[in-house]
Amino acid sequence: MVFYFASRVRRCTAWSLLAVALSPIGSVLIAQTTPHGASRHIHGIVEDDVSGRPLSNATITVQAAPRARSTTPLLFNTRSDDKGRFDFRDVPAEVVRLRVRVLGFTPHEERVDLIDADRLITVHLTVATTVLQEVAVRADTLAERLGRVAATSTLDAAALSATRGQTLGETIKNLPGVAVIQFGPSIAKPVIRGLNSQRVLVMNAGLRQEDQQWGTEHAPNIDSFEASGVTVIRGAATVLYGADALGGVVRVDHAPVPDSGGTHGDIALNTFSNSRQGALSMSAQGADLVLPGLGATGYRVRVTSRVAGNGGAPDYYLSNTGFRELNGSVALGVTRSWGTADVLLSRFGTELGVLKQAHVGNVDDLQRAMTAPPTDSSFSYGIDRPSQQVSHTTLRTRFTFAAPKASELEVVYGLQYNHRREFDNHGPLRFRNEAAFNLKLFSNSLDLRWTHARWRGLKGTIGTSGLAQGNQTLGKAFLIPGYDLWQGAVYAQEDLALGRLSLNAGLRGDAISQTTIAFADQGIRSAAGTRTWRDLSGSFGAAYLLADGLDIALRAARAWRPPTVNERFAQGVHHGTAQYELGNAALNAERSQGLEATLRYTRPSFNLEAATYRNTIAGFMYLQPGEPVQTIRGAFPGYRYSQTDARLRGVELSGNWSPHTRVQLRLNGTAVRGTDRINGGPLFDMPADRVSLTTRVQGRRPSVGAWFVGAGTQMVRQQDGVPEGTVYTLPTAGYALMQLEAGSTGARVLGQRLDVSLSVNNALDTRYRDYLSRYRLFVNDAGRDVVFRVTMPF
Repeated sequence: MVFYFASRVRRCTAWSLLAVALSPIGSVLIAQTTPHGASRHIHGIVEDDVSGRPLSNATITVQAAPRARSTTPLLFNTRSDDKGRFDFRDVPAEVVRLRVRVLGFTPHEERVDLIDADRLITVHLTVATTVLQEVAVRADTLAERLGRVAATSTLDAAALSATRGQTLGETIKNLPGVAVIQFGPSIAKPVIRGLNSQRVLVMNAGLRQEDQQWGTEHAPNIDSFEASGVTVIRGAATVLYGADALGGVVRVDHAPVPDSGGTHGDIALNTFSNSRQGALSMSAQGADLVLPGLGATGYRVRVTSRVAGNGGAPDYYLSNTGFRELNGSVALGVTRSWGTADVLLSRFGTELGVLKQAHVGNVDDLQRAMTAPPTDSSFSYGIDRPSQQVSHTTLRTRFTFAAPKASELEVVYGLQYNHRREFDNHGPLRFRNEAAFNLKLFSNSLDLRWTHARWRGLKGTIGTSGLAQGNQTLGKAFLIPGYDLWQGAVYAQEDLALGRLSLNAGLRGDAISQTTIAFADQGIRSAAGTRTWRDLSGSFGAAYLLADGLDIALRAARAWRPPTVNERFAQGVHHGTAQYELGNAALNAERSQGLEATLRYTRPSFNLEAATYRNTIAGFMYLQPGEPVQTIRGAFPGYRYSQTDARLRGVELSGNWSPHTRVQLRLNGTAVRGTDRINGGPLFDMPADRVSLTTRVQGRRPSVGAWFVGAGTQMVRQQDGVPEGTVYTLPTAGYALMQLEAGSTGARVLGQRLDVSLSVNNALDTRYRDYLSRYRLFVNDAGRDVVFRVTMPF
C-alpha cells in the first residue's frame, strides 16, 4: 500500500490538533520534567515489522507538556523520508509521547523519556487488517468539520481496496443510512436517508461533481480506483457544500501529491464472475520530477480500464447490460514555504448498454415484459442499442497559502465538461450513429475558503463560491431544454471547544439563476425564460462528552434547493430509465427543517453508534407514476413530476465488537419512513429496512501477512410502505443475501508484497428484486458473484 501513504499525512496532523483543541489540559502524558530550557534530540526509523522494509511518508508527532502560561501541549510534526528516517531537534528534555501513523498499518504510540539523554528509536508497525466499517471523523479540517456533531461514516484506502466494487454506489451501500438506486450491474446511485440524485452532493477531489446528476441512472462519473478515502455525511450539509447537499454528501478524497520520495505505485486487478468483468488499474507517483521554473515537483499518474459483459440473475442473463470503461488522470504538485499548489487533469469515459427488456413496442408488449421472464437470455460482451456513451473531463487547480498561527487560505478552480449521449432502440436512429439525446454540460467553479486560527477555543471558516454552467441539447429527441445556470454563495461556519462541550454553527446564503433556451420541434414546445431563487441555509449542533468514550450530539439544520431543469421541463422518453417523464414548470423550491441526534460509545474492543432523525420538507418534488405512454419509440411507464409536503424519519445503528483479538463482529442497520403529509400515505422510492451482520476471523503470519476470513448476511425487510394507486405492480418482498470473504494484506510472493482478497456476493444465488432497483418491473437482481482482487505495490 505504498501508493497510499501520503493520503493520511494531513489527516493525521488534523487528528492531533483536534485532540489538543478539545482538551484544555491535553493528553495525560507528562510523568516528570527537567528545568525549563533543556532540550534533547530524538531520531529513528519506521519499519514494517514483517518485511523489515522502511516506511516512507509516515506521520510522526511528538507531544510535549504545555509551556508557561499555556494549557496547549507543544507539538512537533514531521514525516519519514524514503528510507523511513525521521529527526526531531530541540525537543524539551522530559517524558514525551511519540505517535506514528501510516495508512494500512496499525498506529503506534509510546512514551519516550528524554530527561537524561537523546534517544534513537526504531518503530515497528504491523499491517492493519482491512475492516469495512464506519468511523466517526474527529479531524479539524474544513472538509471534516461536521464530523463530531453530524452522523458521519468513512472508508479509508485500506477498506476501499478490499471492498471496491464496480461503482462508487456499490462501494458505500453497506454503510448505515445508505442505499443505492440500481440499474443492473453498471449503474448504482447513492441514496442517503431516503434522498438521492440532486439532493445528494458528490464531492470529487475537492470539487462538486457536475455530471448531469439529475438523472437517477446518471451514476457519478468517478474512477473508484482514484479514491484514497470516501466519507459520507448523512443529513443536510448545505452550509459548507451548497444547496445540493440537502440529503447528504459523498466526499471522494484523493491522496495528496507526494512531496518527498522516489517513484512508487501499484498495479490492481479485479475480476467479477457474474458479468465476467475484468478491471485493471495502474498508478505511479513520486516527488523526484524536476520541471523548468518549478523545480522539484510531485506527480501522480493513473490509468484504469474495465470490460464487462451482460450481468446475470440466478436464472438468466440481463441482455445488453455490459459496459466498457477507460479512465486516466495526471496530477502535479509543489510544496513550498508559502504553502502548496497542485493541478489535476482527469478523464472518465464509459459506454454501457441499457436493459433490452425495458424497451418494448406497445402496451401489450410492456405488460408481457413485466410479467414473463426475458426470452433473450445469453451472455455477451457486445453492447447494442439502447445504449449510453458518457465522458467526463475535469481540470482542477488548488492553492493553499499558509498564514500565521495555523491560518490558511484555499483557492480552488474547477473546469468540468460532461458529454452524455443516449442512443435509441427504435425508429431510423437505431441504424445510425446519431444520438437521440446529446447533452453537453460545461461547468466553471471557483471556491475561496479562509480558515482562521483557533482563538479562545473558537475556530472557523469563511468562504465564497461561484458556479457558471451551460448545458447544450443537441440530440434528435427531446427530454430537457438547454440552459444556463449561475450560482453564487457566501458562508461561514464556526466551532467552539469548551472542555467536554463542542458547539458548531453555520450560515450560508445562495443566489441561483436558471435560464432555459427555447425548443420547438416535432410537436414539442419548451419556452425560454429565466427564474431566480435566493434563500438561506444554516445549522447548529452540539456534542457533549458524557463520560470516557461516551458522547452525544444534537443537530438542527435548515436547507433548501430549487427545482432543476428536468423537474420543470422534462418531456419525452428517458432512454436510460426506460420511462416517459413529464416536468412541471410551476414547481417551487424545496425547504427542509431537520433534527437529528447521535450517540457514540467507544471502547478498545467495542464501539456503537446510534442515530435518529426527523426531516420535514415543504414542497417535496417526486416522480408520480401514471398510465403507460405509447410513443413512436414504443410504450413506456409514464411519470410526472409532482410536489407535496413530506416528512422523513429514520434510525441508524452501527457497531463493532471484538470479543477476542482474532474475532470481529460487525452490525449495520437502517430504517427510514417517508410520509406524504398531505394525504397521509407513504412516499415513493423509500428504501426498505435493512440489517447487515458480519463475522470475521483474522490473524497474521510472516509468510501470508495479515489474513482474514469472514461471512455475513444482509437482511432486507418487505417494503410495505408503497403508496396506494400505483399503476405498476412493484415487487416489495423481503430477502436475505449471504456474503463470504477471505484475503490477506501484506502477503509475500517471491519477495513481492501482494494484497489479495476473494469474496462471494449473494453466495446462495438468491432470487430477489430490491424495491429501489429501476429494473424491478422486468428482471431479478444479480445472482452469485465471485470477486477476486489483487494489488501489487512497487
